[in-house]
Amino acid sequence: MGSMIYSYRKTRKQQSHTFIMIALSCYAYIAGLFLYEEHFNDTISFDFKMVYSGIFVVASLVLFAVAWWLRSHPATYEVKITKERFIISYPNSELWSFDVAISDIKRFEYRNTLSHAGQGSARAGILLNDGNFHEVCMNYGANIGAMHKAIRKIRPEIEFPKKLNQKVSGFVERDYDA
Repeated sequence: MGSMIYSYRKTRKQQSHTFIMIALSCYAYIAGLFLYEEHFNDTISFDFKMVYSGIFVVASLVLFAVAWWLRSHPATYEVKITKERFIISYPNSELWSFDVAISDIKRFEYRNTLSHAGQGSARAGILLNDGNFHEVCMNYGANIGAMHKAIRKIRPEIEFPKKLNQKVSGFVERDYDA
């Protein structure tokens, strides 16, 4: 396969730590409310405290459930860049997994859509010479800038414009820039 230029690997178990920390921070927010009341000698209404606390408790339970799911369904997200290939293996997703030749990459880019329903969410990825686009999902904390930098070591001409490549549909029609 050739020598490794860039490698990134994260398991669902490792990813679960993020959700656990956020869930625990919900309790810090609850404690902060009660400490505020104590420290500033300010009385906060009972109803507000119950709603505020309830929201953070429910949020933490959802976050703990996500962390439990991640731990009970092991899988690994992996990015490999060699001198010849750019490979992303996203757990259980053919949409976000790909294996392409470095020579087939035209550029990295951010994409978005705009329609009568409003603006979509921006997607980062690679545009291939044949016009296909592969999204690079950031759910596992991967850094697309680092991937671009690694690929530029092989092909310095590959750009990553800051300008958003946008497709517009509706009254005005405009496709993505090729």
